[in-house]
Amino acid sequence: MDRNRVVDELKRIIYADLVRVEPHCFTGVGAGAVFTGSFDWHSSVHAHWALLSMARLTDDALLQNKLLSRLTRENLEAECTFLNNAENVEFEMPYGRAWLLLMLTELSKHEENNDLLINSFRKELERQLILWLEQNSASNEVVLNGGYQPWLFIFLLLQFSQPNLEILHRLEALRSQIENTRKTITTTQPEKFDFFYLPAILYLIDQTKELKEKGFCYCDDITPKFNQNLSFKNCHQAGMNVVRLWPYALEKPVNVGGSRFFKGLERILSQLDQWKGSFELISHWVPQFIWLGLMLERGELL
Repeated sequence: MDRNRVVDELKRIIYADLVRVEPHCFTGVGAGAVFTGSFDWHSSVHAHWALLSMARLTDDALLQNKLLSRLTRENLEAECTFLNNAENVEFEMPYGRAWLLLMLTELSKHEENNDLLINSFRKELERQLILWLEQNSASNEVVLNGGYQPWLFIFLLLQFSQPNLEILHRLEALRSQIENTRKTITTTQPEKFDFFYLPAILYLIDQTKELKEKGFCYCDDITPKFNQNLSFKNCHQAGMNVVRLWPYALEKPVNVGGSRFFKGLERILSQLDQWKGSFELISHWVPQFIWLGLMLERGELL
């Protein structure tokens, strides 16, 4: 399996999902100006993030132009106004807004869009997300959640988003809560519908510590398996299998056969019987999770 072919296929799948015209799974679609494709609002947001970063890292000018024609100043202003309205304070908080912050960080790397609107929008989202993390830092239930309010993952996305120094200092102050729950994080078994593997998230968070040596100490060699074709009842397992591989994307290959990360992806993607006719079911998030791992492998994000 060739990396370039994998990336091209991910582009195709994610873009096809992004421009869907079917109604959202949920009624909330933000301002309705741009993030209206895909399965739901946050899926559309991280589809834009994935495709923008793919366009940048593969020098795909055509794809970039398509995305920038959607992410206009007017559309972003409409989304910002919607999210900052008092009645929408809970909309996509924190999961979708954290992905939006990462998307805006990527958008700022495209010179045409490095302007005051994006910078002010980013600062407001940083403020909202660090406040949410601080307010929920004492709740082990939230810290350990592997579903749509994953405290650890919000921490990681905020770190990925290159926040300002004040936010970074406030993030560092929250590491004590992680240490208080470290043993529980590494021993708690995922719930049926969790789609994050928390020990993997914890490992990546550890790599963001200043002056930390990059010694590799993560170990999760369980071969990903699907016992049946993907459905709404078991599709979160697919995402979790990808997340479990993320730390291996930071590992230097020990032989010419490739990294454990890419070998793991090959195992997951080669199970054609399980994916046949069902990859569309998870096209709104698993391809983006795969791409996040490939970005880590390229030395991006951390």
